[in-house]
Amino acid sequence: MFYIKSIKLNNFRCYKEFSLEFSPKINIIIGDNAVGKTCLLEAIYALSLTKSHRTSNDNDLIMKNEEYCFVKGSFFNDKDEVVTFSLSEKGKQIVKNEKKVARLSKYIGYYNVVMFCPEDVELINGAPTSKRRFLDINIGQINPLYVDSLSKYKKLLKERNQLLKDLSESGSFNNELLAVITNQLITEAKIIIKYREEFIEKINLFFKDQVKAISLGKEEALIKYKPSCTVEEIEKEFRSKEKLDLITKTTNSGPHRDDFAIQYNDLESEFASQGQQKTFALGLKLALIDILKEKSNKIIVMLDDVFGELDINRQKQIIKMIEMDYQIFITTTSINHLDSEVLKSSNIIKIERCSE
Repeated sequence: MFYIKSIKLNNFRCYKEFSLEFSPKINIIIGDNAVGKTCLLEAIYALSLTKSHRTSNDNDLIMKNEEYCFVKGSFFNDKDEVVTFSLSEKGKQIVKNEKKVARLSKYIGYYNVVMFCPEDVELINGAPTSKRRFLDINIGQINPLYVDSLSKYKKLLKERNQLLKDLSESGSFNNELLAVITNQLITEAKIIIKYREEFIEKINLFFKDQVKAISLGKEEALIKYKPSCTVEEIEKEFRSKEKLDLITKTTNSGPHRDDFAIQYNDLESEFASQGQQKTFALGLKLALIDILKEKSNKIIVMLDDVFGELDINRQKQIIKMIEMDYQIFITTTSINHLDSEVLKSSNIIKIERCSE
């Protein structure tokens, strides 16, 4: 069984210096609000994906008035392994078993994380930005080629938008340069759209069953991909919107405009009740576990402040559906509402405050 044995933090968020050991099974982290429970899970997340699940600005992870941070994790993976994630003005770095990882995209997927949190309902009726982030992070855990294409696409998109701005302001039109960048952008866009289509088709196989199980057969749901443009139409779409792009000084088509929606019982999720939205969000994350475990059993599951919203039966159901093959982290402000059977098999960790 794969699991994280211990963690050491330095200048990470509110933790100046901090270390902790974990159980390979269930770890329940108890503490008041704002004492650093979520930051601890964020550190485990960063060790896997080299980024935060809470912010797109890496510098937010560095403690205020400090120049760097690092997270060191000791893992058991048939043998002991050590991974260090560090961040400074020079960028971020992963060192695995004392060897620097040359390309982060090659490291992502060493182990996988699935995070459950209250903000997951954003994946149901939230902004397209949240949904694209979900796709990018989780396809990236499975496929390093997707990470490479996405990185190239973002760089080319930035270049194209800057060129559109420059052309608009100067009044001159360098069609050749715009065409070159656009063609390169389209090449990467096709790869991204293809992988997103495949991922949503795959996750739907599990999502449908998970929603049925959680709702005890009351709900049927599917994820519908809403691409800005299809692979077949993307070149025509870019040509037709070139004048609009020049006027607005931005690229109006492409995967950076994609979205997806949840359809249930022949309705759009905007009509779903709060309880249904939570069911769909849980189903989405449980389906993600199903996909990831086809690739690897090195999965860590984190439930950040979500068990308090579930009754005892639902808690048992979620734990059973996750199975005991994975290390689980649960954060909560109190254990009074937790199932006694879950508590018996758990490592209870109390956090009073960050170690500032």
